[in-house]
Amino acid sequence: MSIIYNMGVVILNKSNIYPIVILAFIWIILRESFSLSGVIAGAILSVGCMYFYHKYLPLNRVEGIRYSQLILYIFYLVGQIYVSGFYVIKLIIKGASADIVQLKTKITSESMRILLADSITLTPGSILLVLEGEKLTLLCLKMKNDTRDLSAMDDFFKGRLESQLIKVQK
Repeated sequence: MSIIYNMGVVILNKSNIYPIVILAFIWIILRESFSLSGVIAGAILSVGCMYFYHKYLPLNRVEGIRYSQLILYIFYLVGQIYVSGFYVIKLIIKGASADIVQLKTKITSESMRILLADSITLTPGSILLVLEGEKLTLLCLKMKNDTRDLSAMDDFFKGRLESQLIKVQK
């Protein structure tokens, strides 16, 4: 019972009431019905979302990030997703093969390495298989007859994403 009480104290404070109300309102909009059961379900789900947010996404523990640069990075990433999408279309038309590539990153922050790994996975044509410290193992599409060495592959797959994330680090 004390766990539920502690959870309630953490979640139901002044700074969290507005997000809970907004999330419940979004729930009602997505359900497309305004009823008492919908409002109650939205409130319960919103409190649950805030609980998991505070438990698993503790932003106060993420250090060494320039948040203004991170916002710019989001726009940059969306552009890279489109560019990679067109490149993958070209690969598919000309013939592509899959290959597993191991790369190293220069990013020192663990949260930034995770963001790099997620960014690589979001861009079409590559999927992160393993992230161990500075090593990234990717499954990626490439031209069938591509015989580039590892440094060229490293620049191709991480290249600009990594340099942009290094700018985000403090």
